[in-house]
Amino acid sequence: MFYIKKNSSTKRLELKLFGIKIKLLKKCPSPEKNLLYELADPRTLENIKLPKILDLDKSLDELIASDKSIARYGDGEFKLLMGENIGFQKSHPELSRRLKEILKYENDNVIVGIIDIFGYCPSNYMKKVIMLCRETLYKYINFDKTYVNASLVRRFKFPTEKQGIEHFNKIKSLWNNKDIIIVEGNGSRLGVGNDLFDGANSIKRILCPIKNAYSKYDKILSECLKESKDKLFILALGPTATLLAVDLAEKGYRALDIGHLDTCYETFLRKSDKFVHVEGKVVFNSERYNCLIKPCKDEDYNKQISTYIK
Repeated sequence: MFYIKKNSSTKRLELKLFGIKIKLLKKCPSPEKNLLYELADPRTLENIKLPKILDLDKSLDELIASDKSIARYGDGEFKLLMGENIGFQKSHPELSRRLKEILKYENDNVIVGIIDIFGYCPSNYMKKVIMLCRETLYKYINFDKTYVNASLVRRFKFPTEKQGIEHFNKIKSLWNNKDIIIVEGNGSRLGVGNDLFDGANSIKRILCPIKNAYSKYDKILSECLKESKDKLFILALGPTATLLAVDLAEKGYRALDIGHLDTCYETFLRKSDKFVHVEGKVVFNSERYNCLIKPCKDEDYNKQISTYIK
């Protein structure tokens, strides 16, 4: 006797051939379909740890309400901590060691920011980053400490234009009526062509290598320490800025690691939903990696340059 029939509940096929019953396997649904149910079970979360990170608005409020410096970690810092190269900065054992040290750093004058990708993470790229780095990062993250969100200066999308304006005005208040020293990679040109630093009392610039700035770290720090302690340092120097913010804070300065802020502000002003090329500035890592930079024709910018470290 031979027959084939389908189970009305499981939809599996049953075959009988020569007196032998064979149940044919149906293609199993993706395990992800069961994920929400697993997460709803308290047993799933018993051994899961997530670092404590303030939301973006509270992170900015924390920075504004204090006189503290800030050192930030993004995907690049995470990779360098792991000993991997990134596009514009080669790995170095001492750089990796310092990044591990600062991640668990305790100093009343320094706020440490990390990107909030340890739980919910909508970016596929960032999911790959955290899967690569989580095990190592968890050895150095202080789970008793509250971090700020490192993306507090990387925002350019807002529910309304008014909220965006308010956000950038709050950031600008950090240097209103202050004498500032901008330490940046050659080509970053923070504030050139926009009003980001119009409220500052004065601006000096220390230009650093467009890539592999860490190779000149001692010289960069030495130049910064020549400045008086009433100056506010604005840092846009990739992973080197993370270290520099801490070392300057330990010497009594206030230093703000705010890389990407100018790029985000330019993107917001253009009402774009993604980073765009800005004539005369290095925006994308590919531009930084290939040293695609032209001379700047802005006279005010050129007058502000006090030191150029090559």
